[in-house]
Amino acid sequence: TGPANLVNDGGFFPNGVSGMVASFILVLFAFGGTEIVGVASAEAEDPAKSVPKAVNTIPVRILLFYVLAILVILMINPWRSITGEESPFVQIFSTLGVTWAAAALNVVVITAAVSAINADLFGAGNVLTGLARQNLAPKVMAKKTRGVPVMTMIILIIVMIIGTGLNALIPDNVFEVIASLATFATIYVWLMILLAHVASRRQMPPEERASLKYTVPFWPWGQYFSIAFIIFTFGIMVWQEQYRPALATGVIFILLMTAIFYLTGRRSAAASSPQGTAPQGTDAKG
Repeated sequence: TGPANLVNDGGFFPNGVSGMVASFILVLFAFGGTEIVGVASAEAEDPAKSVPKAVNTIPVRILLFYVLAILVILMINPWRSITGEESPFVQIFSTLGVTWAAAALNVVVITAAVSAINADLFGAGNVLTGLARQNLAPKVMAKKTRGVPVMTMIILIIVMIIGTGLNALIPDNVFEVIASLATFATIYVWLMILLAHVASRRQMPPEERASLKYTVPFWPWGQYFSIAFIIFTFGIMVWQEQYRPALATGVIFILLMTAIFYLTGRRSAAASSPQGTAPQGTDAKG
């Protein structure tokens, strides 16, 4: 064991960089949901303090729970010894004689899944409600009961039940299909957020930009790099055959929604909707 295991067995990228590049899709899938910080600002008591704090802790959590965790695993078990038959975390604990590692990891995974479901219900529910209040989604989604978008929650729960059914029908492929679809949706949303951010900053008067209390670092080159990287990720989905169906489905869905937006008069309806009806943090500027 030790740092030597990081460079043994062929060093870094012993089989080339293509494996690392291909892994970007599932890595982005794992980080999907960080954008919910913007939506959560609508519910925060003091968003000026809580949102910057949440944003600043994200890189720390990534370094601690992903990068350092993998670093420790690979220093104890070289990459050639990771078989894929069980989780590397379970394998490392088994090596240390912790026989109940698999059960503990299952608890962690289930807890993380429940947390992710809760976050998705919150984020998607608020965004759909905001869209409905701007005449961009069915009106039934705009209604709230005691501050909770009940009908939107019901619709999202139905979608999750459909996903459970698909898991029973195609258990071998459903995760890869859903993960690739979710990754396309995630990186597309990130791309729209970045483009909206760049456009909004450019349209701000100089005195308004100077008065911003919390600004992104490396402006504007950090945004340009992120936009270029996301476009590069779409190229990976074209390159990797297993991701092409998700890419095609996503593109078709966007084209279909764009056509519906114009053909049903939603553009005019959105322009005539009362200002301020959308919850804070669910409009384009948020």
